[in-house]
Amino acid sequence: MTTKNIFMSYSRRELGFVDDLVSKLEGKGYNVWLDYRVLVPGTPWKDQIDKGLNHSDTVLLVVSKASLASKYVTLEWQHFLETNKRVILLIFEAVDLPPELEKYEWVDFRGSYKAGLQELFSQLKQPIQEKHPVLETGFKAPLIVWLSIGISVIIALCTLPLLWTLFLPWILIPLPYRIFKRSFNFAQVQAALLMLPFALFFEAMISESDAENLDRLIAYMFISFITGILLFFLLRSPAMQRWGKPEANMRKFASPYKTDGITPAPVSFFVDYAVQDRHAAEDLTAALKAHGHLPAQDIHSAKAVFVLISRFKSDTEADPERQIVYPVIIQTNANLAQKLSKLQWIDFRSGIRKLDVIAKLLPEPSKLLKALGMRPISSQTVYPPIITSMYYFLIFLGAFTIGSSYKYFETSLDALLSLSDNMFGNVFFGLILHAVIFLVLIYFMLRGITRRAGWFSSFKRVVAGFIAIGVLTFWQYSLSAEADTELQAAGSTLVTSLASSLPFFIYFLGIIVMAFFFFLNRRDIKRWFPAKK
Repeated sequence: MTTKNIFMSYSRRELGFVDDLVSKLEGKGYNVWLDYRVLVPGTPWKDQIDKGLNHSDTVLLVVSKASLASKYVTLEWQHFLETNKRVILLIFEAVDLPPELEKYEWVDFRGSYKAGLQELFSQLKQPIQEKHPVLETGFKAPLIVWLSIGISVIIALCTLPLLWTLFLPWILIPLPYRIFKRSFNFAQVQAALLMLPFALFFEAMISESDAENLDRLIAYMFISFITGILLFFLLRSPAMQRWGKPEANMRKFASPYKTDGITPAPVSFFVDYAVQDRHAAEDLTAALKAHGHLPAQDIHSAKAVFVLISRFKSDTEADPERQIVYPVIIQTNANLAQKLSKLQWIDFRSGIRKLDVIAKLLPEPSKLLKALGMRPISSQTVYPPIITSMYYFLIFLGAFTIGSSYKYFETSLDALLSLSDNMFGNVFFGLILHAVIFLVLIYFMLRGITRRAGWFSSFKRVVAGFIAIGVLTFWQYSLSAEADTELQAAGSTLVTSLASSLPFFIYFLGIIVMAFFFFLNRRDIKRWFPAKK
């Protein structure tokens, strides 16, 4: 029996690999059941999975430590064994197989992806193989993975002079190991690679190095620039996107369903939300009304109910037994009501998009997830892009500012010891007080921005916080300027390091960039920060 209908059984850990593989299978004409492309929002997801299992004749089980540890994946392949349907193992990682699976066909995807595809297509065209070679154990990886690891080692070495920056060594020094373990974060690495040459340039400016050390820093700067560009494109390559975990992937969706030309039949609807999520609810309501849907008088008379899930709301009065209830997640809530947790949701944690698609497909939602083009993000901590940008900017600025204070003392010791006791105390204790205030401010800003709670859960107050950071970075710079003024007045040729001026420069450069992003993403900002009651 040859294969027509395929069920993909996998863990979220292999998302990049699975997404690419499914697009290849569909290109060959196979009907593939993949949860996040076919599940219908508002319908119990377990019932839909059971239906997918029953209508498929072959399961492709992606074998990894994560998938074999998943109770849901185990239930899926056990269902196929009980019904005597075909099981083909796709070896993604070397792992000991359960005894029940040892006798089944397999295809090795640990090495060449192209060779694995050819072997898989060949097996799918053939009847079930009763005999097959014993699976080879051990670690394998595509050549591009080893190349990426090698280049990341060079980048890690270039980062060693920058331990004082804190952020860059935290991301880049363990990067070879993280690539090997598939656990790197693409967004973090991308930001660190961008900053590395500039940080090396600053290091060359502020360090009192001899000619040999200065030449080495300049060489590191050019090497990091070239290898950083190369690694950036390697990590974006299809092979590395298949290799990494979801956080190592760019967010893209293969072959989304097109909704051009669809005119929906009107459906009565109700948007159930907490007042803090009013802006998101208003935008969703406007999109639904623009496509002819009718607002219901109350939640119980609506045919379709959208429940906006956030830290402010986890339950609804809607009845999933007699209404179509769509849980719309705009912020993670671990205390979701049981009746909502059973339903397939619409995940807008990474940003509210394509509301017109929801409106067009409301009468027939079977293609909704594929049209929205949203890959699952599971339990990852996910925010809209502008919130993520603010988060990393604050983290980087905080680490760089504290690190620069250490670098300032390290490279200015002779000059500082030449100061009067009063001025030395002003600089020393001023920088310590500055660091404490700075860290406290950064902490509460991060807390308010990510949790949507606390004093900084207002965008106006976040702007005030950024202004306060600017004042603090200027204070840090002014302390060293006062020290230099005293040294010059005393006729000394010594000067303090430029290290204290770097946060001031980076702050204003970053603020200009952030202001541009604020303008482009002003709608996301309005939706994210809680509306006033």
